[in-house]
Order: sequence, then structure tokens, then C-alpha cells
Amino acid sequence: MIVQFSFSNFKSFKDKTALCFVAPKGTQKYYTHSYRRGNNIFKVAAVYGANASGKSKLFEAFKFMRSVVVPPKKGGKIPMLDYWQTKYDAFKLNTYSVEDNSFFEVVAIIEKTQYRYGFELNNSEFVSEWLFVEGDVEENVFMRDNQKISYKSKYISPAIADNIINANMVSPDASFLVILQTFNDSLAKKVVKWFEDVKVISANNIGASMPISALTQNDPKRSIVAFLKSFDINIEDITPHEMNVDEIPEKIKAMIGEDELKGNVYDGIRAAHKRYNKRYERVDDIWFSLEKDESYGTNRLLSLSWPIIKSLKEGYVIFIDEFDSGIHPIIARFIIELFYREEFSSQLIINTQNTSLLNSKTSNNKKLFGKDQIFLVYKNRYGESSLTSLSEYGLNLHDNLEKLYMEGDFGAIPYIVMDRMNDILQNK
Repeated sequence: MIVQFSFSNFKSFKDKTALCFVAPKGTQKYYTHSYRRGNNIFKVAAVYGANASGKSKLFEAFKFMRSVVVPPKKGGKIPMLDYWQTKYDAFKLNTYSVEDNSFFEVVAIIEKTQYRYGFELNNSEFVSEWLFVEGDVEENVFMRDNQKISYKSKYISPAIADNIINANMVSPDASFLVILQTFNDSLAKKVVKWFEDVKVISANNIGASMPISALTQNDPKRSIVAFLKSFDINIEDITPHEMNVDEIPEKIKAMIGEDELKGNVYDGIRAAHKRYNKRYERVDDIWFSLEKDESYGTNRLLSLSWPIIKSLKEGYVIFIDEFDSGIHPIIARFIIELFYREEFSSQLIINTQNTSLLNSKTSNNKKLFGKDQIFLVYKNRYGESSLTSLSEYGLNLHDNLEKLYMEGDFGAIPYIVMDRMNDILQNK
């Protein structure tokens, strides 16, 4: 679970921004996961804002932090520790932020213990890095100041840490946490594994999130098919479409690479539908191409299916950009409600334009969101995005949130310059 994520100087966010999931005292247990010392963490949070306000950039900030801790591996084996440099993007709309450092920190519950991990960096190197663990008091696990490392042997193996430090393996462009994990330090592996399990799903890249590998395994496939059938979209079965490697043109083979051609190669997904005779008796199934023959909404549901199932079953955190894009509001509401019903540590963070969800109720007649679960992103005249919680507006329990939002009481809505549109229409 995420307790709080904070960052600064990244994309459209210049100043420090914090997304906090700590529920205030008195919040109904239905909405939260319990944590020791009476602290409760929200299971679901929603982010609203105008187009180009920074909603997606907020999620990209966490995705960037994840890319630092979970870099891709060259040849599937060697971690590309400086990969983050290709994704780094400081705020560009003033003269000093581009040269300034960026800050990232997450407070998370991992196996019932709270950790606080973060770093400060610029476009080429780490300036500082830290990891703390909460016990009776918060204790430092390690601290980094440029290339200088201090650590506590209570938490990190000296045999591993000293070897790394003495061999000058603390690279300016690599996370010390990731280096520790590479050398199998148990605590570092636990923290890195948590980051690896967090999923950040973009609405603009459905193909990349299609669960092809899961569909090749019986148990995940059964879960995915059941998920789709829950929404009555007339799909009986789905399966990846396997290509004959011998039929792939040589130029395409060269682009794919030899390693990728050693196993099964898939070029899409097929969906089975019932087929009937004249008397509407079912005779067999007919297979369609998911990408070519099915709707955008069906493709989106499939792309979300396995991450949602995994999150609910195994307690993962999932960010979904433009959550209900192509998805009916009733289905969107149902998916959110699944996370409330789950007692494990799963957590859903969404951004959306769907204002109907603000006033929606669950099947047991509870409000879908409380005001502390709703965050608003604004962008000012200087291109700076900022984030605020709806709880700061002094609302009553029964206020019509959708109406207030659409009337501009909270801001975070588009400003339309009608005069400019009139100029276009008049110049025919």
C-alpha cells in the first residue's frame, strides 16, 4: 500500500506535490485498509482535472520513480541502471527548474512494515538517496550523499554493503538500493519487489498492457475470461494467436531479434463468440480478431483485466490513467467497488473525467468516494501543475459534488475562450 507519494520538479509539476492516502479519524472501515497505531489507508483514490492540467503527468511521476528502481534488463539479465536518464524530464517553463534537482519519495507499507524511500537527482546523477524503516520510531537504513554511503548493519548485510562501497561500485547514475538488490541484499530485494509489483497503466498504450503471457497459462486465463464474462460482452473465450515463425519475413525477424523468436510468437488475441443456426440454436463458436473486430471498450477491459485481478488477489497497487476511457460508468463503478470489498492490501489510484462517479453510490448504498479520496489537479498561467484534496473545501456529506465541480466551485475545469472559436467560425 502507498501511504504517501511526493515529488517535485518533474514534467508540469514544479513545486513539491504530495498524494496522501491516509484516511482521517472516523472514516468508515469500508473505504480503508487498517494499519497499526490506528492509521487507516484509503483503498481507492481518484484524481480529477481539466485536459492538459497534469493528471497523467502525476502518474508518470510515479512511473519514473519506478523506472529508477526497476530498470529494464539488457538481454533479460543485466539491469540498465542509467535507464532513468532517458525518462527524466524536469519542469521546463522557467529558467531555473531545468537546472535544479528533482525530488521523489514514497512511503509504503510492505509486508506490514512502513518504509520511506526516496532520492534527489538531476539529469545525470544522484545527489542523495535514503531509506527509512518504521518501528517504535523511524530508523535510518541507509543514507547517500552523492557518492558517500552510510548504513546500519542492523538492516543491511555489511558483507554486501562494504564490498560494494570498497569496490567503488556506487555509480553516480545508479540507485544504491538497486545495486544492493543486484547483490541479493534481502531488505533491498523486498523494497525493489514492491516497486516491481506496482502497475502504472496508460490509456494510450492498450497493446502494451494486453495480458498475452497470462492467457498462455490455464489459471490466469480462466480468471480473465470470467472477468470479461462478468460484463456480458458476449465473449465465450479468448486466446493468443500464435504465429508460424517460418512464415515471418526475414526483415521482421531481424527487427524482433533471435532471442524473441526462440519461444512462441504471438501477433494478437482472438475472441470466441457463439454462432447460431436459423432456429437460433447454438452450433459452434466463431473466432474474431480482438484488435480488428472488437470495440475499443472491449479491448480496454481486456487490457485492464489481469492487472486488476492480480491487484485484488495479491494485494498490489495499481495506477490507471484515464480509468474509464471506453468503459461504461456502471462497469467503472463496479470495478472500484471490487477494491472496497477486498480485505487484502490492494489499492487503486485512478484519474478520470467521469463526473458521474462523484455522486455515484455502491451496491450497499454508500457513496463511491469520500471527499478525502478525491484530488484535483490545476495548471496556472505559468504552466505549473498543482494538486489539492477536495477535503480542503469544507464540504458537507450530502453536497452534490458533481454539480459543484461542473459549476467550477473547485476549479480544475477547462476555461473555454468562446471569442476565439467565434473568430474561427466567422472566417469561413
